[in-house]
Amino acid sequence: MANVETYFLQPFKTHRKRLVPGQRILAKTKHHALSEGARLGRTAEGVAVIHVSADDETGEINALCVLERHGAIPEEFEEQIRAL
Repeated sequence: MANVETYFLQPFKTHRKRLVPGQRILAKTKHHALSEGARLGRTAEGVAVIHVSADDETGEINALCVLERHGAIPEEFEEQIRAL
């Protein structure tokens, strides 16, 4: 039962006066995710850097946390992360 560590960035943009998620960006390492998050945070309206730990065999998520936030992040997104 091995755990798989995944890091990704979730950018947000404004569409019809609401923040909506953009295309998710996978990162190779934690360092890469954090540095890309800081870089994207300068241009995007909002970026969340997320870490997911999941079981390799079953795909069940063991842990999910937001490592960094840059700019505006919708409240609904924060609530959905906490619910998982």
